[in-house]
Amino acid sequence: MSPAAYRVRPPIARTPLRSEVRRLLLGEIVRGDLAPSEGINEAELSTRLGVSRTPLREAMLALTQEGFLTATPGRGFSVRALRRSDAEEIYPILWTLEGAALRASWPLPASRLRELDMANRRLEAARADASMALARDREWHALLLAGCPNRTLLSMIENLKDHAARYEEAFMRNSGQVITSVTQHREIQAAIRRGDLERALALLEKNWRVSLDFLGPWLEATTEP
Repeated sequence: MSPAAYRVRPPIARTPLRSEVRRLLLGEIVRGDLAPSEGINEAELSTRLGVSRTPLREAMLALTQEGFLTATPGRGFSVRALRRSDAEEIYPILWTLEGAALRASWPLPASRLRELDMANRRLEAARADASMALARDREWHALLLAGCPNRTLLSMIENLKDHAARYEEAFMRNSGQVITSVTQHREIQAAIRRGDLERALALLEKNWRVSLDFLGPWLEATTEP
């Protein structure tokens, strides 16, 4: 047997426990299972998730840095409140970065347009289920930007989408409305087919602005300033 056969191979990559705990906690925050402004009982949460306090605290510190939790000395962690001022900061950054990613992806291949059309049909079929509609909408946007070579930019966009999803999930859950962007997506796809990047960018910004238009008055009436 050759010496190469005895070389030590790198271990199989596994997701660190703190990353998995972060993922689970983020899902609960976005869905509203951990409600805005709700304090977190670390002992109870540790037992429920079946993990020790160390990875739990590491995950909560990460989510605090990302803006999903707040940490108060002497009081511990709580879920960040929903605020109109925060939403008005998040959405303009999101549509600006998505526009930059779409520009970096240009031109989109015909195969991508077919994928976008199918994803938009799945979104249309999910219009009665808020959580499913949000997941399908996110799928469409991910496909739109799939050709972007800038991984750092895409990572920033995904973080902002987690914040946006938290607001949209709360709005739909509390208002009883399921809002979808099927028609706007079709308009963006049509602009892409024509090779009109500037029109596609303008429509993409409009797509995100509509979400903020719905959220603004609701946040003004029901949440902290």
